[in-house]
Amino acid sequence: METKSEAKIKRPHSLQVDGRKKAVMTGIEEVGSMAETLAQLRTSAGGLALAGKNMHINKYNADEGLLIIEGDIDKAAYSSEGHKGSFLKKMFK
Repeated sequence: METKSEAKIKRPHSLQVDGRKKAVMTGIEEVGSMAETLAQLRTSAGGLALAGKNMHINKYNADEGLLIIEGDIDKAAYSSEGHKGSFLKKMFK
């Protein structure tokens, strides 16, 4: 019998940033948290944090793993730890 995590299909992850104003992502497994200055995500490639100003979710389709964030995007950082832990605290002090 498959567990819930084994049954979940891993989708390829991509990140496209257009003019530092729009981020289009695929392979999003979870939106851990979203604020105007920080988005913490879990992707099929590991944790991803986006930092900036006035950021907001324009579109999110959990079934497809598609996420579009708009705003002023200043930083993007990956981690293999998922969307939590000390990595993000160190990265965005």
